[in-house]
Amino acid sequence: MKWLVMIFGIMITASLPVMTVGMNPTLIIVGEGTVTVPADTAAVSVFVESGMVNMTAAQASVQEKMGRAIVALKAAGVKDEEILPGRSSGVTSFSSTSRVCKRVNNSTVCENNTEQASSLERSAVIRLKSIDESRIKRVLDAATSAGAQAYVEGYGLSDAGKAAAEARQKAVANAKENAARMAAAQGVRLGKVLDISDYGYPVALNDYIGSSAQPGMVDVTSYVIVTYELEI
Repeated sequence: MKWLVMIFGIMITASLPVMTVGMNPTLIIVGEGTVTVPADTAAVSVFVESGMVNMTAAQASVQEKMGRAIVALKAAGVKDEEILPGRSSGVTSFSSTSRVCKRVNNSTVCENNTEQASSLERSAVIRLKSIDESRIKRVLDAATSAGAQAYVEGYGLSDAGKAAAEARQKAVANAKENAARMAAAQGVRLGKVLDISDYGYPVALNDYIGSSAQPGMVDVTSYVIVTYELEI
């Protein structure tokens, strides 16, 4: 509803010059549509860490650890095309300072003690073309047995094109419902569609990873912006 109020305010401001030259005003509205479909892929995140005493040594350590993990994953049946190596890496640092005071020769002496720790991390994503629980477990077990950490990042679709099209249809219908209610509240009639476009970032149709409250399912959501003519 907040979106509707904001966009209607924009519409009023934008349409004032149009109204002064005798044309019908316009209404710009956002529509949202979501479809929930069965997932057919699973994404497993695998990462390794190394304490960073020396950056060169730490880089060599995480490289060696990730290499062992990849070998173990392939032995568990993961294919080369399912491995997306080097998705992220980074340095994590932690620092804490404490103040310690003690009595020395009837005087209070205080010292600041600082503790620092750092680690270098490297990760990869395993995009399994399956949501079979036994296979996912084999992948997780293989990664952890090789000294890596692993978890299921999410479930998705190898091709979200059909689901995205259905979601877009729902979004257009939702926009029309919202626009009709808003036009009726203003005492005008909803006219023809003047313009329609996708709103926000386009959905990645290939290797789409999403989420859903339902296990093994994926929500694909579409947003559209529709401009209607209003009939006074």
